[in-house]
Amino acid sequence: MLTAAGNTGAGNIGAEQVGAGQVGAVAFDFGGVLTHTAFGGLAEYERELGLPMDALVGHFRDGPQMAQLEVGEITSREFFKHVCVAAEREHGRRLDIHRLAEAASAGERLNPAMLALVEQVGRRCRTALLTNNVAGAGWRASFPFELFDVVVDSSEVGVRKPDPAIFRELLRRVELAPDRVAFVDDLPRNVHAAAALGIRAVAFTDEAGCRAELTRLGALDPAEPADHDPEETPCG
Repeated sequence: MLTAAGNTGAGNIGAEQVGAGQVGAVAFDFGGVLTHTAFGGLAEYERELGLPMDALVGHFRDGPQMAQLEVGEITSREFFKHVCVAAEREHGRRLDIHRLAEAASAGERLNPAMLALVEQVGRRCRTALLTNNVAGAGWRASFPFELFDVVVDSSEVGVRKPDPAIFRELLRRVELAPDRVAFVDDLPRNVHAAAALGIRAVAFTDEAGCRAELTRLGALDPAEPADHDPEETPCG
């Protein structure tokens, strides 16, 4: 386990923080970067129940119980029970705990275009998975871990993004200085925390934008075309 440090804030991420030169490693977030969506299934369940926006998503994205779950302090069942109780207390709606878990698992559906991008990055750089995640999650059984040289998982190291300690652990494992490492994430707080340490932080919006930025950073060969697999990849 790592010793958790206090969160580090950052201002706007400008070009001066990216700079010139080729990176030697690229780390990717899991949900919302390597998967089609992080919270889409939960948002759909909210609409199905007639709940306000983020009534469920907020627990998974920002809730303190999720933070506990992702470092192994509580179990998945304890977390899902908390969300069910909170929804009934705050909105008067009773959730089916199994349907809630199913909605959450929609965030595990892998994006084949992003996996192809990771494979291409691996021809020029070291690759890493840096994820806030849950021990025993179903996606692990079929995930292509062979595409990654390094895996830093919050449930294993006991600290989660955006804590600087988990980024320092990434740097230790890839054995590179911060300005030689790129990190791709879809949540601004994680992008800013990485940039505050000097890591080449990339705010993920889509595969094309990510590809363009990693090409600019030297992690992809600009002459190599995107290798998209038309088949979707299930995970979990």
